Amino acid sequence: MTDASSNPDLLKVRKLKKHFSANGSFLGNSKPDVRAVDGISFTIKPGETLGLVGESGCGKSTAARAILRLVEPTSGEVLFRGRNLDTLSPKEMQDLRQEMQIIFQDPNASLNPRRRVEDILEEPFIIHNIADKTERKDRVAELLKKVGLAPEHAHRFPHEFSGGQLQRIGIARAIALNPRLIVADEPVSSLDVSIQAQVINLMQDLKETMNISYLFISHNLAIVEHFSDRVAVMYLGKIVEMTSSEKLYANPRHPYTEALLSVIPKMESGSDQPRLLIKGDIPNPANPPGGCAFHTRCPIKEKQCETTVPELKEIEPGHFSACLLR
Repeated sequence: MTDASSNPDLLKVRKLKKHFSANGSFLGNSKPDVRAVDGISFTIKPGETLGLVGESGCGKSTAARAILRLVEPTSGEVLFRGRNLDTLSPKEMQDLRQEMQIIFQDPNASLNPRRRVEDILEEPFIIHNIADKTERKDRVAELLKKVGLAPEHAHRFPHEFSGGQLQRIGIARAIALNPRLIVADEPVSSLDVSIQAQVINLMQDLKETMNISYLFISHNLAIVEHFSDRVAVMYLGKIVEMTSSEKLYANPRHPYTEALLSVIPKMESGSDQPRLLIKGDIPNPANPPGGCAFHTRCPIKEKQCETTVPELKEIEPGHFSACLLR
């Protein structure tokens, strides 16, 4: 794990929101906006990994895309190395993309099936006018070696690879321009368990050798525990708990986090730790409940939770939680 407490922030997200407008019905009735991301704030320091976890539909992937400006945020600020991305020109934003890359969830869908691997990996160098044709081919071979593939793989098409190999190619593309930050959006969820470990180990090695920071998005809390320095837990577009990985897994303070952690299989034999069960599905983000958004599923809720919105507060040094009862 990385001790980045004394380093300045590489990424700073302030009150980021992304709301999607819903079209009116044919009867002319207006519909409320879908609050996919509803005011989240966090930082990532150089060489640090922040895990972003939560159930499907909580807004994790939308947050990632809003941070990278793949979708335009509704409001809020994203600062990368102190520069507000909202104030950058298209040319400045393109130049900055060399330092901010993404690994997608489905490697098969993220790679052009009609292009050879060599062409796919050369593209970042061509877009940013880096290196001549001969040097680009040398860099492609070097990239393939870095991710555990052979140089001769450059001449194959994506359909000739396994899922794990395809994700290695996706990782090679992400690291081609020596980025400072990589957003990894569920990068191993589509892979077999044995392959997941190999890809996570590769990402960890690249983090250490290239000093990469990650925003690591996942619903697999067992993987997040071992890969992340800090963890932020999202629910219905908001962060409800955030602290170091060690603190979160040893002493979760929000009931939603407790429920997520309680379903992780325990290795200890005879473990009789009770599970904190939550019922039902995540509410509709276009019509979130009043008060605490989690109160409709919370096993410890009280009357005040139905009307009072909890703030994300620091309950102990470096540990933030949004719960009225903890």
